[in-house]
Amino acid sequence: MNQRNQNKPVGQLLTQRRFYLANQFLYPLASIIKEGFGPRVRQAKKRLTARNLAMAHAIKYAIKGEYPDLFVDPALILLSDGPVRGITVGHIIRDAAMLRVDFDGGEITRINHDDEVMLLAYDQEGRVAVRNETLVPRSASRVLLELPDYMQEARLHLYVLLRDRDRIQYSRSQYLGSV
Repeated sequence: MNQRNQNKPVGQLLTQRRFYLANQFLYPLASIIKEGFGPRVRQAKKRLTARNLAMAHAIKYAIKGEYPDLFVDPALILLSDGPVRGITVGHIIRDAAMLRVDFDGGEITRINHDDEVMLLAYDQEGRVAVRNETLVPRSASRVLLELPDYMQEARLHLYVLLRDRDRIQYSRSQYLGSV
């Protein structure tokens, strides 16, 4: 323990460590978090930011372990939140250059048939994330994500998000696991 931290109470060190870990995990995901929590920020009466909402959730729910051995549980991270209904994921297939996720979009209606499905792959160690660029509607039942060269051998955390046709409302992000 360094000189600066020797005089700090353990509670303060715990809070600082939780904040640091959450910030390190979420920083590469800033653009998707800004989109995914945007509607909640606009609806709030207080001055909030998307980053603050994601950080608060991560600090409260996703940081696990006992001080000083804390870690981030990627399954408990939220990248978006909102009223759009999620999907049920079936199979996840990965080869070196491609990810394929098969899903059931649920009951398809006139209102939700064109909700956009976004697949996000996050290399925590490399601190980089990519998502599908092509529009994949809820009714498609499959989303493909081409992986860049630098992510083809990395362990990836996968998340899926949905947004409505106007790109205003989002679903609560779903963690699909790591591949």
